Amino acid sequence: MKLRLEKPRREAIGARLREIRLFNKLEQTELADRAGLSQAIISQYEKGLTEISLSFIKFLADNFNISGDWLIFGTGESPHEQSQKEIELRLPKSLGGASVKGRKKSGFFGIPIVDPKSAARPGKVQNEQIQDWEIVRLQEATGRNNLVALEVKGDWVKNMDAPFRAGGRIVIDRDDKKVRHDAFYAVNKAIKKKAPRDASITGIRRLSMSGSRLWFVEDRPGKEFEFMDLKASDRIENIIIGRVIWVWQKMI
Repeated sequence: MKLRLEKPRREAIGARLREIRLFNKLEQTELADRAGLSQAIISQYEKGLTEISLSFIKFLADNFNISGDWLIFGTGESPHEQSQKEIELRLPKSLGGASVKGRKKSGFFGIPIVDPKSAARPGKVQNEQIQDWEIVRLQEATGRNNLVALEVKGDWVKNMDAPFRAGGRIVIDRDDKKVRHDAFYAVNKAIKKKAPRDASITGIRRLSMSGSRLWFVEDRPGKEFEFMDLKASDRIENIIIGRVIWVWQKMI
């Protein structure tokens, strides 16, 4: 059968379908079961090998509140953009928050899960960088506009105590880089050894400043704490990727 849509259009539709699936935390097999299709068909849709059927588009609209215009043409709002509308921007007066009318007071918020390099790069997270979505209560995201989630790597936390263990998830605020007592940060300790384009998260640490010396504090150090002596040309913003504001850990 001759396909009516060009390959780039099919691939773009497939990428948006994958975004829908990941946002709803579904495996291809789970989405296929719910839609009455095979996993192979879902895979072909996402890769742009097959045109999405009208019946499947209707299934997505009915079950996930997805606009056909967004799925086919990319116009309108993505699932992530729809979820952002639920963020409650009103903060207690003691925190200096401004009241914004018409916002919901409860609900959940989707935060993009990315890899360590994507988290360390400045700028807006692009769709192709998103691996999955972490859903947290919107109170956790209130007033924060630059959040990303990551899976914790074992070498990041080998000398850290709970709640940080390999396989867990963290959410970091990439706009919050002020060193404060007892806060935890995702850091890039190798910044002086690599070009900025190769920046990546290398650890989760408490931080301490002593003059121009930045200390990386561990819970169970095998030797003296690591530190970095900062020069006038060094930007601490490149070393601190963001403050950890939320942690989820698997039960063992």
